[in-house]
Amino acid sequence: MITHLLPSFALAFALSVGVAAPAAAAWPEKPITVVVPYPAGGFSDIVTRTLTEAVGRQLGQIVVVENRPGASGKIGLDQVRRAPKDGYTIGLALQGPMAILPLTDPNFGIVPLRDFEPITLAVDTFNVLVVSQEKFPTGGLKEFMAALKAKPGKMNYATAGPGTSFHFNSVILNEKLGIDAVHVPYKGEAPALNDVAAGVVDYMLASQGAKAYVDAGRLRPLAVAASQRIAPYRDVPTFKELGIDFTTDGWLGFVAPVGVPAPVIERLQTAFIKAVQMPEVHKALDVMGFKPVGATGAEFRRVIEQTSKRYADLLRSGKVSLKP
Repeated sequence: MITHLLPSFALAFALSVGVAAPAAAAWPEKPITVVVPYPAGGFSDIVTRTLTEAVGRQLGQIVVVENRPGASGKIGLDQVRRAPKDGYTIGLALQGPMAILPLTDPNFGIVPLRDFEPITLAVDTFNVLVVSQEKFPTGGLKEFMAALKAKPGKMNYATAGPGTSFHFNSVILNEKLGIDAVHVPYKGEAPALNDVAAGVVDYMLASQGAKAYVDAGRLRPLAVAASQRIAPYRDVPTFKELGIDFTTDGWLGFVAPVGVPAPVIERLQTAFIKAVQMPEVHKALDVMGFKPVGATGAEFRRVIEQTSKRYADLLRSGKVSLKP
């Protein structure tokens, strides 16, 4: 009986392969939507639009960016999670909803590496240590560290909120510098930057949003938490140059809902990596202060796992408190 069935199985397999192969080869046959779980106009949105225009040229299809902000990224990513498993809806992924919120929000409801297939880690971001120009008009990192160490527990630092990447990275930085300072959490980075610029708070690790304050002469950058100097702060040394082994772990990547066929994931991965490597895209990202990466989906998965573990360890140790 098995002998008689073998030809039928062989025919069915051949037909399935014959159908799947042309379908995969033809993909994409319609526009692709990239969901950005943040408002339009922010740095994550600008980077996404810079990349997706080039990705569209690689794939020969229109790539549409859809902004779906809310709930710290959960709303947009949930839309991606529930999308059809055909590769026509993918999402921007940052360390907040991919590594932090699953640890800090019991109602988050998304398990990133169960619900999503990583496509690529596109770029690394950076933070810069800034102080008030009025309050600390002179001196570098060494002098600033001395001022803080002279008043243990008396000086303070701002973050965009408890449990944010700014908070985790600030705790790591304070340990590296041997500083005992008080955490002052804000509801977002903008009000935190305002108060540091006004001298209400002593210092903070900030994103690209600090550049406008630096250009206006209100904030002074002391060190960049990147592996090498970056275009927006060419004259500002990295922590590594100053003898401090510290970089922040910000990144932007892209994911698809689990279940998208592997050949489609591979086409998306290849298109994103080629887009990141395009000279005009590479230059645009560099000018904005981002480090183009273009890692594979497997490499992105490892980064998400490592980031999650680092944050989980900090929470378990009690070094990071989620109380505002």
